[in-house]
Amino acid sequence: MTSGRDTFSFRDDAFSQAKDPFIGKVLDHYEIEEKIADGSLSSVYLAIDSNNRQEVIVKVIHKHLISTIKNYKKLEQKIRALIALNSANIASYKDVVFVDGRVCLIMKPLIFESLEDLLSKTGHIGPERAVGIFSQVCDALTAANKADIMHRDIKPSNIIILDNQKFSDDIMVLDFGIARIIAEETEGGKTDQFMTRTREAFGSPLYLSPEQCAGKKVDNRSDIYSLGCVIYESLTGKPPFVGKNVLETAYKHMNDNPRDMGLDPSMEPISSRFEEVVAKCLAKDPDARYQTAADLKDDLELLMTAEDAEWEAEAGVYREETPRKREKKSTRISVEAIIWGVSIFFLVGIVGFWSWFILKPEGSKKYPNFDSNTLWLVNPSSKTKPIDDFGNKEEAIKLSLQNIERDMGTNCREYADSVFSLVQLYFESQHWSDAQQYARKLVSVTEKLEKDGQEGPGPLSECLRLVAYSAFMAGDYTEAIAAGTRSVDLSYGKETLNGQTIQCLRVLGDIYSRQDKLRKAAEVYNKLFAMAEQDKEQHPTIYWEATAKFGDIYRRLGDYNEAERLYKLGIEWWRSHGMPDNIWAVRALYGYAMVLSYQNKFKESEELLKEDLSIIKRLNNVELGLVGAVRKLYVDTLWHTNWMGAVSAQLGDLDKDIKRK
Repeated sequence: MTSGRDTFSFRDDAFSQAKDPFIGKVLDHYEIEEKIADGSLSSVYLAIDSNNRQEVIVKVIHKHLISTIKNYKKLEQKIRALIALNSANIASYKDVVFVDGRVCLIMKPLIFESLEDLLSKTGHIGPERAVGIFSQVCDALTAANKADIMHRDIKPSNIIILDNQKFSDDIMVLDFGIARIIAEETEGGKTDQFMTRTREAFGSPLYLSPEQCAGKKVDNRSDIYSLGCVIYESLTGKPPFVGKNVLETAYKHMNDNPRDMGLDPSMEPISSRFEEVVAKCLAKDPDARYQTAADLKDDLELLMTAEDAEWEAEAGVYREETPRKREKKSTRISVEAIIWGVSIFFLVGIVGFWSWFILKPEGSKKYPNFDSNTLWLVNPSSKTKPIDDFGNKEEAIKLSLQNIERDMGTNCREYADSVFSLVQLYFESQHWSDAQQYARKLVSVTEKLEKDGQEGPGPLSECLRLVAYSAFMAGDYTEAIAAGTRSVDLSYGKETLNGQTIQCLRVLGDIYSRQDKLRKAAEVYNKLFAMAEQDKEQHPTIYWEATAKFGDIYRRLGDYNEAERLYKLGIEWWRSHGMPDNIWAVRALYGYAMVLSYQNKFKESEELLKEDLSIIKRLNNVELGLVGAVRKLYVDTLWHTNWMGAVSAQLGDLDKDIKRK
C-alpha cells in the first residue's frame, strides 16, 4: 500500500468514500477497493489484481483531461513507451487499460515520503543530502532522455523517497511524461502553453522553465531548469520565483534573476559551489544551462569533495556550453568565399585571443561577482541549529513560565529566570524570531524588577543586547538599532571591552554599513576602535577587527589616507602577534591593497596581494567571490608593475607566477 502524498490531497472521510463511483467496481481485471487520494492529473485508488490477488495502485485520469482525445491507440503506444523505461530511479507504470472512455494507469504499491512532504516538515535539507537526492534525479532524467522522453513537470511532489529502512535515500521520480503525452494527444494540444490549461497537469508554475512559460519548444534542458528550481527550494526553503498569481510567477521565470540563496557561510566552499551550480541550472537561455542531466550530476558529486584547484579545473559550471546545432539548408561555397572566411577567422581569432585572455580581467568567468562594499558585512542566516531534545526543553520551560505566571505573577525574579532560559535555548538553536520575541519580554520584566529595586538574570543593557542581536539575525534592523543603541548608552565607558557593548557596536556598524549610512557607521566603529585600543594586548583579535572595519568605512567615504592608516595599524598588529592564517587576514589584506591601488601605490599593493593569495591557498575555505576579487585586483595591479607577469597570469599561470616570486 502506498504512503506519502506526492501530488495528491488525501480524502479519507467516509462520506467521500461512499460517494465515489469507482469503489467496488472492476476496471478491466482490477477490483477497486478504496480511494487513496485526488490529484490534479488523476484520482488514485488501491485495487486488487484479480489475476494474482496482489495489491496495485490504479490512477484514473480525470475525464475532462482526455475528453477530446481522438486516437486512443496512439495514446496507448506512447504510454507503453513510458512503461518500457528501465531505471531504478523511475517509478514507471506496469500496465495501462482503457475502460468506458477512461485511461487507467497501473503501478506497483510503494511506501514513500515525497520531497514536498519532507520539506514541509524540515523547511530545507542540507547540502550532503541534497547531493544524494538530486544525483539520483539526474540519473532518472538521463535514462528517460536516452529514450527521448522528457518529464516536463519536475517538482518536489514528483520526487519520492522510498521507505526501505536504509540510512541513505533511495529516490524515484513519478509521473514521467504522462502530462505531456495527454497534452499532445488532446485535440488542440500541440502547444506548450500551460496558461490555458489545467496548469497542474502540464507543469507547475513554481518550477516552469522560461521557454515553457513563453509557449516555446522545449527539450531536456527545460527539465534541468525545473530541477534547479527544486534544488534551490530544497536548500533554502523557498522557490526561486513566487508571484501573486500564475502570470506573475511566469513573468518572473522569464525576466527576473533569483535572489541569492544565502546558504550558511560556515559551510564554504560548498555553499558557494551550490550557488554557482543552481545559477547555471536557472539560466534563462537553455544554451547557458547544463546541457545534460549527467553533466549536472558530475558537478553535484564533485562539489562536496573537490579541492579548490580540482573544482576550478574540472567543474562543468565554469565551462561555456556549446549551443546546440540547428538545421541549416545546404549551400555551395566558392573557393574565394572560403579564402575570405579563413582570413576573417584568423583575424577575429587573434583579436579575440588578446581581448579574452590578455585584456579581460583574470578569473571573470571562474568566479561569482563580489561586492567590495560588503567585505566586512555579516551574512545573517535563517537556518536553525539542531539541539538534542529541543522540543521537550522548549515545552518544559514554557510550562514553567505558565505555572510561575499563575502562582506568582510576572513581576518576579523566578519569571525572569525562566524567560532568560527560553531566550538562551532559542539563541543556542538559532531560532532568532522566537529569541527576539522573548528577549523583548525579558527587557520588559527586567525593567520592572530594577524599578522595584530587584535584580534580574542580568543587567538591562545585557537584555537589550539579546534583543539587538536576535533582531539583527532575524533581519529586523529597526528594532536591532533601537535596542543596540540603548544597550550601548547604558554600558558604554563603564568597563573596558565590555562584551555586550562590543556586540552591539558590531551590530550597529554592520547595519549602518549595509544601509550606506557611512557617517553613522564611522561613529560606531570609532567607539569600537577606542575600546579595542585600550585593551589590544589582551584582545588583539578585537583590535584587528576594529581597525579593518573602521578603515574600510573611510575607504568607502573616499578618505584613503585615513583608511590606509587604520588598515596598516591592524595589519602590523596582526603580524606582531603570530600572523595566524584566517579569513580576517584575507579580507584585511585585500581591503588594504584596494586602498593602496586607489592611491597608485601599485608595488605595495602587489606585495600585499601576493601574500593574500598565499594565505588563500593555505586556508582552502575562502568564499569563491572573494578569491576571484583578490585575483582580479592582483592581475590589475600587475599591469602597472609587471605587464609580462600580468600576461602570464591571464594565460592561467597565476599560481605558478606567485610561487616563483
